[in-house]
Amino acid sequence: RLFHTAVTASGSVYNTWQCRVMYHWFKQARRRAGGADMGGFTRILHSGRPDEFVHEIPTFVADPLPDGADQGYIVLNRPWAFVQWLQKADIPEEYILMAEPDHLIVKPIPNLSRDGRAAAFPFFYIEPKKYEKVLRKFFPEKEGPITNIDPIGNSPVIIEKESLSRIAPTWMNISLAMKKDPEADKAFGWVLEMYAYAVSSALHGVGNILHKDFMIQV
Repeated sequence: RLFHTAVTASGSVYNTWQCRVMYHWFKQARRRAGGADMGGFTRILHSGRPDEFVHEIPTFVADPLPDGADQGYIVLNRPWAFVQWLQKADIPEEYILMAEPDHLIVKPIPNLSRDGRAAAFPFFYIEPKKYEKVLRKFFPEKEGPITNIDPIGNSPVIIEKESLSRIAPTWMNISLAMKKDPEADKAFGWVLEMYAYAVSSALHGVGNILHKDFMIQV
C-alpha cells in the first residue's frame, strides 16, 4: 500500500525553497520506523520548463495554463498540472498523497486510505452547507444532498491513483468554471480550488475518511 507523494510548484524562488525543505523532511520521515508506506516523491513543476533543482528533487515538468486562463489566481495551475502528471508520468504506486510545498512532514505517514475511500484533513473554513446556493451550480440536486461534499481541500489527501485520475479533469474544469463565475469567485476567494476539489470528489462518488490529526495548522 505504498503511496507516492506529489507537490505542485510554480518555480518561484520562495516556492523552490519550500520544496527543498519539504523534500528533505520527506526523506527523513521515510527512513524512520513507520515510513514503510511512503513511496516515491515528485515535484510537479508547472512553469513549463526545468530548473536547476531537477537533479536534487524528483521533478515532472508540466505546462502552465494558457496566458490569462488563471485570471491572476496561480493556484488554478495545480489541477491542470495534476492532470498532465497522471496522464504522462510512470507512477508505480497505487496511491497518491497530494501535499503542498509549505507542508513539513514531522513524522512518518501511514496510508490512511481504506476501502476505496480517500483520507483527508477536514478544514473548518470549508463549509458546503453555508454555500449551498452557490455550490448547486456545480453540484446539482440530482447528485444528492449537499452533505455529500466533504469539508476538505485537495491537500493533504491520500487517494487511490485510479480515483484521482478520474477526479482530476473534473477538478480542473470546475476550478476554471468557479473562477469565471462572479458569485462563486467572491464566495470562495483564495480557497476556490479547494471547494472545486471537494465538489469533484463528491461528483465521482469518492468518499473521504476525515482525520483531524492528519495535519497541524499553524
